[in-house]
Parts: sequence; structure tokens; C-alpha cells
Amino acid sequence: MWDELAATYDESFSDRLPGQWLRSIVQRRIIGLLPYQARILEVGCGTGEDAIHLAKLGHSIVATDISEEMLQRTRQKLAEASPEVHDRVRIEALDAADPDAAGLSGESDLDLVFSNFGALNCVADLRPFLDYSNDRLSPGGYLVLTMMGRFCAWETLGFAMRGDFRRATRRWSGKNRFSVRGVEQCVWYPTVGAIKRTGSANFRPVAVYGIGALLPNSEFFNVCERWPRIFHRLSIVENAIAGWWPVNRLGDHFLMVLRKRAPRQ
Repeated sequence: MWDELAATYDESFSDRLPGQWLRSIVQRRIIGLLPYQARILEVGCGTGEDAIHLAKLGHSIVATDISEEMLQRTRQKLAEASPEVHDRVRIEALDAADPDAAGLSGESDLDLVFSNFGALNCVADLRPFLDYSNDRLSPGGYLVLTMMGRFCAWETLGFAMRGDFRRATRRWSGKNRFSVRGVEQCVWYPTVGAIKRTGSANFRPVAVYGIGALLPNSEFFNVCERWPRIFHRLSIVENAIAGWWPVNRLGDHFLMVLRKRAPRQ
């Protein structure tokens, strides 16, 4: 599915004003966790927007994705970056459902492992990925997951107002199937509680933030673009209250911060 989406991903999301707002909110949350010149692993890098942004700030990052088409677009952007940024980013293929199979070398004592905008929603069982992250993070390192939530207020209201109740409730069961130009993909919507339980042996929950609780998801970006001043103000409000319950459970995505537990003595 991601190979099919790669050619138009920036055009339909990253380059549009609401997408830029949403990405900047996530980036600010991530940057606030990082030490000077952090070592980072990104899982599901897409077209490389986050990896290149973090490299410009002086961090070293291994940018990975399951989609070769997405990786190729990251390479193209990286080729246009400065030599300093180019040298801080390494691009590798990795399947989050079976990360050990990639055989990546040199990934240990990391400061951050993160995945942005729903890449991990394509993984049925997150346990192998959580174990993989634990093995590579330094004690006290952070795992940040930005995942599509099970209940999205904008999606439910928007499709319900159109009379499309199937799409309005498509996440509620915890699983759905998408088709992109004839390519089908299962998508899962784990709850915050389920992720906490799965990773409880190795990770301590730190925070959960709503991403897109007051801003529409990509299928309704045209609403934002019609009234940009209103939604820019809403983005500022969202940033201030994103950690409040239930705001942190009602966005198109939620951002979950986990911290690796110190080893027991």
C-alpha cells in the first residue's frame, strides 16, 4: 500500500498546510525529549520529512521503511540536502512486523526510537517491535509512537454528516481494511491501554497527546484550507490541551511517549 501512496504522499499530506501543522506538533514533542546530538532510529520514515528535519538540528538518524518507493523519495530529498545533513542520515529497509529480520548493525544505546503517523497501525502484533526497541535503546531512552486512534472525532462527525456511517465508525472494531489502487492492507487500531500492557515489562508510560483532535484528518483537509486562520488558532489551542483526557484519545492520531526502564539490580 505504501509503495502505491509514495508518489502522492507529500502532495496529499506533507506539503498541505494542515499536514505541516500536524507534523510540526509531533516534531516539537519529539525534540523536547532529545539530548544534544541524539542517536535516533525512525521506523516508517515515509518520504523522509522528519528524518531530514532532525538531521538539520544536529541529530544522527537511521531512517527506515518497509516501502522501497518511500525510501527512494527519502534518498532523493537527502541528495538535495547539505553535506552535513546527508552524513547524519542513513537509510535502510525495515519491516516493523519482523524488525530483527533486517539485520541492521550499529543500532544500540539509542536515545530515541520513534514512528510517526500510523506506520505501526499496519502491524498486527506490536510485541516484536517493542522488544526490538527495548534491545536498542539506552536505559532511560524514549520510544515515541504516533498512531491512528480507535476513536477520531473529526472522522466520525465528518462522515456521519455525509450520511456515510460505515466510514464514520470504521475504526471502532479495532481493525479495518483499506484498498489503494487495488492493493489491500489491513490496519489495526490498538488502544493506549493495550500498548501500555504489551510494553509494561520494559517501558514506563510518560505521556499521551492527541494529534489532530481539533484539526481534521487528511480526508477533511479542505475544511482547514478554506478557513486557515480559524484552524491555525485551533492548532495552537490543541497544542496546549493535547495531553488532557479525553482530548488525547479523540484525535486522528495519538502520540504516546514511553521510557525504557532502568535494568533491575
